[in-house]
Amino acid sequence: MEPVVVIVDGSPGTEEAEQWAAAHAKLVDAVVETHQLQDDFRAQLVVVGYQDRSGSALGLGGHVLSAVCSVACDAVVVRGTDAARHGLHGRVTALVSGGPDDSAVLIAAAGFAQRRDASLRVLHAAPPPVVRADLDEDHTWVLERSAELLRRFPHSAVLVRRQPHEAISRCLDSDLLVVGPGETRTCGSVTRAALHHAPCPVLVVHRSVQEERHGAPSLPSPRRPVRTTV
Repeated sequence: MEPVVVIVDGSPGTEEAEQWAAAHAKLVDAVVETHQLQDDFRAQLVVVGYQDRSGSALGLGGHVLSAVCSVACDAVVVRGTDAARHGLHGRVTALVSGGPDDSAVLIAAAGFAQRRDASLRVLHAAPPPVVRADLDEDHTWVLERSAELLRRFPHSAVLVRRQPHEAISRCLDSDLLVVGPGETRTCGSVTRAALHHAPCPVLVVHRSVQEERHGAPSLPSPRRPVRTTV
């Protein structure tokens, strides 16, 4: 089994990243290795720490984006509150957009929720409509498609009428926010918003890389009775 790799470069947050990686590695029966980003390594998951000591949400280091965008596997940026980093909320949130990354995001989020015995929430954020009659019509299909993909897995689903970065910053009761990379090689705007504003660790799921290396993923079998709320 490939290791969980922590990217170390002396930046603030490295210690928190090592602690988070160690806890996750126990859940998946993997070892933890530390590497520089430029090293030649293989990993099932890359973990990088980010704690902005200045309190600014705009100081995201280039090493974080490089780690998230360049590695050949999923990546976690360990940030946010102490409670979230230590998994005290018992909730994983999957942010869906209606795009091609949603399936991989949901599958990864369900897997993390199951391993942590946490609840799974599916979140779709959309700006308020110009015409009130269009309040839900254009976006409920995103959650309906998610419900179909997760029909065997217990979850809740929420449509939030806010800009994505506003919805992300309000995920105060989540231990992990799961997102796709977006449609660019340098991470899309919503992914960057998550890395800047999330009050919890962020998992960026790389759909194309994972399918190329491991085949199309599938949802884990639920341990608890299925109760889906949309």
